[in-house]
Parts: sequence; structure tokens; C-alpha cells
Amino acid sequence: MNSQPPKTTATRDRRIVLGWSFFVSLVTLWPFWLGLRPDASKAFMLRDMFVPNSLPENSNNLGINEGAPRALPQDAILTLFSPAIPASFLASALVIGSCLMGCYFASAMVRDMAGGRLSAQLVAALFVVWNPFVIERFLQGQWTVATAAMLLPAIAFLAAARYHGLLYVAICLSGFVPTGLILALITALVFAPSHGERLRNLAASAVAALPWLLPALWVSTPAQTRSDALSASLFSARGETFLGPLASTMGLSGVWNAEASPPSRTLFSVIVGVLLCVVLLLGFKELWRVYRAVAVLTVLALVTPPLLATPWGVDFMGFAISHVPGAGIFRDTSKFVCLAIPGLVLLIAVAVERLDPHRSIGVSHREARSETGPAYSGRAHWAPRAAAVGLAAACVLTVPAYPADMAPLKRVELSNTWGQMFNIVSGAPNGKIVLLPPGNYRTRDGRPHVDPGLKLLPGSPMDPGFLIVDGQVVDGNPASMAILSDLMNGKNSLKRNGVSWVLVDWYSITDGAAMAKALQVLNSTGIRRVISADNYDLYRVQSPTVPRSPVQDRAPLFVGMTFYWTLMMWGMCVWLWRVARQVQLTGRGRLLPAATALAKTTEAEDD
Repeated sequence: MNSQPPKTTATRDRRIVLGWSFFVSLVTLWPFWLGLRPDASKAFMLRDMFVPNSLPENSNNLGINEGAPRALPQDAILTLFSPAIPASFLASALVIGSCLMGCYFASAMVRDMAGGRLSAQLVAALFVVWNPFVIERFLQGQWTVATAAMLLPAIAFLAAARYHGLLYVAICLSGFVPTGLILALITALVFAPSHGERLRNLAASAVAALPWLLPALWVSTPAQTRSDALSASLFSARGETFLGPLASTMGLSGVWNAEASPPSRTLFSVIVGVLLCVVLLLGFKELWRVYRAVAVLTVLALVTPPLLATPWGVDFMGFAISHVPGAGIFRDTSKFVCLAIPGLVLLIAVAVERLDPHRSIGVSHREARSETGPAYSGRAHWAPRAAAVGLAAACVLTVPAYPADMAPLKRVELSNTWGQMFNIVSGAPNGKIVLLPPGNYRTRDGRPHVDPGLKLLPGSPMDPGFLIVDGQVVDGNPASMAILSDLMNGKNSLKRNGVSWVLVDWYSITDGAAMAKALQVLNSTGIRRVISADNYDLYRVQSPTVPRSPVQDRAPLFVGMTFYWTLMMWGMCVWLWRVARQVQLTGRGRLLPAATALAKTTEAEDD
């Protein structure tokens, strides 16, 4: 077994890695560092992301609307805490904390699982956040998916090291949305050193899934958890250039929405990403020899999304999401590319260390230095360092202007009209709220974003949830779609369907003629306009048939949240106890139970 480096050297290296992680997060995630400063007038607002200063307890935020819950426990946690702690602050803290954890434990993977030197550790920490996947998901507004991707190295290391407390905390943080939990579960199962550990991780992940799993089973019907087969092609992995989807996924890219691709990413960036992947995969033999399951996961994560983007792959995915309840969570196939990140982190260590001519199987670079004495010079000094610099440069070139590309994530001003509408709606029965024009997306000042009414208005704002694919309407909530169809065709069914309010966003209406019949209904007897400001018109429907109170539908969410927080708090307590215990120990630190050097085949175990 390799001898440990001197304690002073190890402590110095850890401090350098931690400082480097802070620096990288400041450079790349600066909009979220600015988000730590509370500002009630601003919100994170870009595509799927809408996080204001405070969120009310409405049906969308608590996941008790008609249809499958899509953003639990993310929105529920922000809602429940936002009266005391600003939601934008919580979101920013989660993003930054996840980045720091991911960077720090990526370096720990390189150090303890691959015997890598400090330069390789720094490259791995940079790679965790400076890659196309993370910024593309941020620009798409899927900020919790991006945080889950950055947390995967932490989950991988903690699972391999059997650090259960902090591992369960990381799983809960990844589990802010169902996709993140699935990513965390797969990683924890692959890196667990034994079947018993896998069962523990599976049980913990099941508990972390309860905040969205219980409401989905309670509120939704099987039909509501299926998706239209036509949407499979919309969400398949996208080829950025003539090189196709495989080239994109090899560079950890390929998000389905081309508009979410960072502006600085060009053909040159795609080629650099492919070359970087090829260089790292040159060490695949060593990865396969010691961490075979990790090697398999890495390859599958890179090649499966392009395969599912082929015509037969799209047909297969279309069949699955239209027949299997809940399978729609897998239709955005490119988001599973990030499962390759932990394996690529280990391959970074291999790529750097194999250039050391004095390094032999089972011998670390520190041991080689002590054994060779003065001969440890020349190439032994500069080659691994040059490799680390080259890998770091390749990471940066995949998204050359990363900090500038993150500018759209900066918080923007919200209209004061939302506060007025909130106060007016709060004083009336919590009936349904129809948002016009139909759809849950809006564009203002050239910025596409989720309709703020879905998150900011109390009661039950209706999310139609439909998509437009090749000019056809797919998915969508049947009840909401029926109400919208009646209204847009001049039929007044608002009162009997329990609609109390209708909000018209004129800024987002491009075809005024299409609103003619709806306006006839809104100007009819029994409906009156109560506010008109900043291109918003709010109408009150008199004496609607208000549906039953959704209080009973909150029970599954609160039960799930209780188990979720219990798991997280237990994990925190175990971690703090471990830290306190280690402080009392003198001298030696704990070695990773698995192999401490990726090339040390005598300790390899095929799990």
C-alpha cells in the first residue's frame, strides 16, 4: 500500500484545492454570488428558471396542481423557507455549495482513488464546473440539474469511501428535482464498494424521492404521467455541427435547445471537446482494470444519448414515454451525459500521471521522487505539469467565454404590478387562475422565461403544460386545455370550472386578432377588469364554483418532506460527528477503503 504524504503537505494541498475551488466558482458562477445579496425587486428569470425573492404557497409551488409534479421538492423548499430566507439566496447558496463540494471531492477522487498529484487535482476541480453541460443547463434554466451534475464527483467519492452522512446530504441536495436524484442514485450505486452499500444508497435515495414520488402517486393518474410520443424527437440529443450528436456528447454537450448553447461555443470548441475526450479515453484500459463499473458507466453515458437520437432510438423513446408512466423523465436524453463526469475525473489523473517516467505500478509520484533522488528531474518535472496545463486549457476552450456567457443568469427587475396583483388575488377565494396567452412561457425584452404568474400568484394558477412540436400541440393538462380552448373560441365556461381570475399578458401576445373572441368573454356580464398596468390586465370572475380546498392534497408532500429533511439532518449529524472525531485523532488520516492508486491492480475489485 502506498505510504501517505506528510501531513503538512496534504493539508497544504487541500487548502490550495479549496482556494482554487472558490476562485473557479467566483469566475464561472458569479451571477449566483451576486444572488446572495437579497433584493426583493429582482428574480432569477431565464427559460425554465424563475426564482424570485419570495414564493407564495400556490398549487404549482407545492406540486398539488392537476398533473404530475415537475419541480418538487425544489419549489416547495424555496416556498416554505422564503418567508424567512429569500428564495434567491437559497438557490444561490445551493448552486455555490454544490460547486464547491463537487470541485473539492473531484480533487479527492484524483488524490485518493487514482494517486494523482496536485496539478491533476486542480484540473479535475476546474473540469467539474467548466464544461458545456453545466453552462448549457444553466442557460436552459435547469439550475438544479446543473447543481446535481456538479455534485456527482462528491457522491462518487463519498459512496466509495463509505462516508454515509455527507453522502446522504449530497443525495438530498441532488434530489431537488427527480432528474438530479436519478443521477445521484446511479452514481452512488456504481461507486459503492459492496452490495450492502448499494442497498443502503438505494434506500436513502428512495427516502429522498418521497417529496415528489408521493404527490405524483396521490394527485396524478397514470395518463397524466405519460407523454406524447412526438416529444421524443424534440428532446433528443442535438448535434451542434456536421459532426453529429456523438461529437457533442463526447464534449459533454448536445442540449436539445440550440438557444441554450453558450454563444462562445463554436465548431472549434466542439473539436477541442472531442479531442479532450479522446485523450482522456486513452487511459480507459487503466480505468477498466480497476474500476470496471465506472468505465462501463462512462462509456454508456457518452454513447447512449446519440444512439437514442437516431430514428429508431427516437421511435423507441416515443413508445416508452407514451406507454410507461413516468418514463417522460428520461426523454431529455442528453442530460444523462453528465454521468460520465466522475469517470472522466479519474481519467484526468491517469492522463497526467502516465507522463511521469518514474511512476510505476503502485508507486506514487512522491515515492518515485524519494527513490530516484537527484535523477527525479527533467521530464519527470515538466511533462505531467505540461499535461495538466494542456488539459486545463482544453477545458477552458470548450466554452472560451464562460463568464461572459453566464450573463443572462444575472437577476433582473420584476414589474411592481406583480405585487399589486398578489394583494388583490390574496383577498379572494383561491379559485383557478387562467393565464393568457395560452402557454407557460413568456418573452419580455428578448428574454424567454416561465410565466411569473405560475409562481407568484396565490391560489391555483393553471399550467397548461403543452408543447408545440412541428406545429402540433402535444402533452398538456386536459382540464386546463379544455378551459383555454373554450375561452379562446369565445365560450364562457370559466365560472362553472372554478376560474376566479384571468390574467392577460399583452406584452407576450403577438397576434391580437387571436384574442378577439376571448376578449368578448372577458367583457361579458359577470366578469370585470380590476387592474390594468404595465401591459397586464387582471379580470375577476364573479361567484365562481370554487373547487374543493387542496389541503388534503398537501399531506403527501408534507409527509415526503418530513422524511426528506430527517434524512438530510441525520446525514449532517453523522458528518459533524465524524469531523469532531477526526479532530480528536492525532497523526494519521483515514485511507479510502478502495484502491488508492488507479494503476494498482493488486487491490482492484470488480463489483
